[in-house]
Amino acid sequence: MKKLILLATVLTLFITAVTAQDRGAGFREQRTQRSFQSGQITRGEKSRLKRDESRYKTERRRAGRDGRVTSAERRRLNKMRHNNRRDLYRARHNNRRRVI
Repeated sequence: MKKLILLATVLTLFITAVTAQDRGAGFREQRTQRSFQSGQITRGEKSRLKRDESRYKTERRRAGRDGRVTSAERRRLNKMRHNNRRDLYRARHNNRRRVI
């Protein structure tokens, strides 16, 4: 019985850790899409944000290609992600509205 409870606890922790790994990319894409649908960003801003996001994904794949992400690569990726987030904020708050 103790083994069963221990196994269930370990599996629950493992599943929780796996599901928490890559949730950022989906949230960033959804945030951009919601901003566009609500009219807060224009088509040009949306395409630029999507292009920046794809560049981030490419760099992330390239950094992990050798099986290890160095601290310099991690800093560069964090800076790219931060800049993308800041650009979205600025696009949403620049008083330009999408014309239907």
